[in-house]
Amino acid sequence: MARTSRDRLDQQESSDLKKNKAVVRRKYDLPPDMYKYWHARHDLFSRFSEGILLDTESWYSVTPEAVAYRLAAQCACHTILDAFCGAGGNAIQFAMTCERVVAIDIDPLKIALARHNARIYGVEDKITFLCGDIRDFVGDRAQKDADVELWEDCMNLDFDVIFLSPPWGGVGYLNPALPKNVENQKFLDEFSLSELTPLQGPDLFRLARQVSKNVVLYLPRNTNLNEISQLSQVEPTTAFDIRIEELWLGYKLKALAVYVSESPNSAHD
Repeated sequence: MARTSRDRLDQQESSDLKKNKAVVRRKYDLPPDMYKYWHARHDLFSRFSEGILLDTESWYSVTPEAVAYRLAAQCACHTILDAFCGAGGNAIQFAMTCERVVAIDIDPLKIALARHNARIYGVEDKITFLCGDIRDFVGDRAQKDADVELWEDCMNLDFDVIFLSPPWGGVGYLNPALPKNVENQKFLDEFSLSELTPLQGPDLFRLARQVSKNVVLYLPRNTNLNEISQLSQVEPTTAFDIRIEELWLGYKLKALAVYVSESPNSAHD
């Protein structure tokens, strides 16, 4: 079969990625306290040995494939927006269950990695990769003079679902810092939505609601459940259905999925 110019470009992009010093190619390129992620590499991507590439941050932030598969099954729809796509773990699985995937990340390296990894799974053509800030994307959708070229043809898409897997704050998210107003040094084994970046939980939810009526959040397993329930109060005139699912990998609870949609009986002013 004759090779196309796109094939040659893909090969060049992959070659450039492999030379990038930020890309982790071997176990010993990781800090010693992260070797456990290397040992679980085939849990992250079953096709890891076929050339999957990750940077250091992606090793602890990418969604394990079995978990991403479950999320994709729950989010099956026509068009989905992955607002923090990272190295592509979720976007790849979404491409298996959705007609179209738009994947955004602010880090150009993450976009390059995600595109490369999607190519290995044969789903690159179903994903539109955009390098930018989700806040800018949402803001530009509301502007008539927005930078259409930056966001390609995605400005006017109707998204059935928006998926949010924002940064959790690094490998220490299970050991949150004590609030300043706590006098006794009691360990608080809870993750607060206020620790999410680039926006705190309620603000991130408000942003997502400008894109789709169906919002899915991927959160640490120790997230404060009361704070999750309070998301239903972000829009006082709208009634929401909130469903929380525990996501397990073998015998280990990995994360929580929070599915938020408008209640059929929701009343609007």
